[in-house]
Amino acid sequence: MLLASYEKRLNKNNKEGTVTKEYIEINGVRQGIIIESLNKEKPLLLFLHGGPGFPIYPFNKAHGIHFENLFNVCYWDQRGTGMSYNKKETDSPLNLNQLIEDTIEVVNYLRKKYSREKIFLMGHSWGSYLGSIVASKNPELFYAYIGVGQIGLQKDSEEETYNYILETAIAQNDKRAISQITKVKFDVNYYKNQSYSAIRKKFTDKYGGGFKRDGYSFIETLKHILMCPNYTFKEKMNILNGSYYSYQSLARDMATTDIVKLVPKIKIPVFIIQGLHDYQTTYTQAKRFYDSVEAPYKKIFIFEDSAHTPFYEERERFREIMEGEVLGLISP
Repeated sequence: MLLASYEKRLNKNNKEGTVTKEYIEINGVRQGIIIESLNKEKPLLLFLHGGPGFPIYPFNKAHGIHFENLFNVCYWDQRGTGMSYNKKETDSPLNLNQLIEDTIEVVNYLRKKYSREKIFLMGHSWGSYLGSIVASKNPELFYAYIGVGQIGLQKDSEEETYNYILETAIAQNDKRAISQITKVKFDVNYYKNQSYSAIRKKFTDKYGGGFKRDGYSFIETLKHILMCPNYTFKEKMNILNGSYYSYQSLARDMATTDIVKLVPKIKIPVFIIQGLHDYQTTYTQAKRFYDSVEAPYKKIFIFEDSAHTPFYEERERFREIMEGEVLGLISP
């Protein structure tokens, strides 16, 4: 159900387009989406953001990413964050089934709005966890699934990351780093350990394996949130509130579930796009998922100069893959 909507014109590459911001009722909860379009006849793409609870739209805009050149692209803030955050609803934790059902309802809303039988589904990081499950359960809704920073078993990914930052510190004889890293115990409850999270963030940024290879500080993150077009100030602050709430609710699922076992088959084409230097969701686990998943067609693309965001770090190659490989599925 559409609750509220506004549309403004944009001018991109001398072409008129639109940015539409809508609030819709999804499974009884008011949730926000932004749709960017240069041509309403283009295929639809739903971008599932990571985190959990970390909307990608502000950061795509800050980095000059324009998926609307290829698609009508929908950015949906998942239940509990950003445009979809409501403090009154945070007394109860989120659960995975809610987000699966929400995703399907958003997809059906888009299909109806644009009179489309199918859309493309792209999941980044946590979004790849959610997206691979949705694609496996409802393949009839999608042309293809695209996993970027694909999750496999996040516990093993995090252990690999811990070993990477420690081994790098040792190789560089970074005694201060070695001391800080070895003071943190890594175990199966790592997702509850704020000290581990802080050390992992600090040293993946320092050693080129974080959100971007050249690092991404909290100050830069906050700046890009505050600069975000089309969000109110309250919605910008609710990205921070929602990130904490969503992680507290969903981290255990993400940390303990092996997507390789949960999603053995996806009955549509699967594309995995992975930064080789990604130590937020490691190449090892993305490749493990790719090797195991059964699909009618699948292809993996390794970005050798990227960490967790190849669509920022090697954007021309990313665009070529989306245009030539992904859209090639439906091109005449």
